[in-house]
Amino acid sequence: MLTAGPIDAYVATLRGALRGPRAAKADLVQEARDGLTDAAERYEDEGLDRLAAERAAVEEFGPVAALAPDYQRELALTQGRRTAVIIGAAVAVQALVSEVAWRRAAVAWNWQPGRGYQILAHTVDYATYAVVLGALLAALACGIGSRYVDVGRAFVRATGIAAIGVVAFFIVGGTLLSAFSPTWGQENTDGATSLSLVASAVTFGLPALMTYSGLRCVRAS
Repeated sequence: MLTAGPIDAYVATLRGALRGPRAAKADLVQEARDGLTDAAERYEDEGLDRLAAERAAVEEFGPVAALAPDYQRELALTQGRRTAVIIGAAVAVQALVSEVAWRRAAVAWNWQPGRGYQILAHTVDYATYAVVLGALLAALACGIGSRYVDVGRAFVRATGIAAIGVVAFFIVGGTLLSAFSPTWGQENTDGATSLSLVASAVTFGLPALMTYSGLRCVRAS
């Protein structure tokens, strides 16, 4: 049975120490392997055998414990950027679908919402704008902004927690708006329309996606 060489063992340890998007993680690990391989080949050219060359390359590279934090920060920022983009896009799509469904349903209504309902509706609307803008800023901060602003894993963790909070807020807000609307509890006698199917997919699919991405943010941080 073949025993893993020093480079293979080092790379396996590094891979196990990192958490984050698979593709980005694979790229970082491959980058480390390439660097180790180049160093080992250089030592071989200087006269060391392969095993000794790999050991020298690993020693030169430094312990995984010293290298992993920088790699993990990069992975966390990648996940934070993805989560922010998902949150911004999902909330925007959710708002658009809800608005279209609301306007179509309101044609048949003879109902004026009360003051409390209007306040709640405006709060949800303004929260939508704020979340989309905040998500855009977070995505920029985790991307090109990280060159100019000191953001790290704490920021990514906050982004993940905020994503989960956004899901909770819109679930509660949307449920209350639906519960106090004139159509609450009424069955659709026309059957499932394409709009209702889209609305259902948005209602259940996007919050699940946002929550999953938020949890991955927390894990990567």
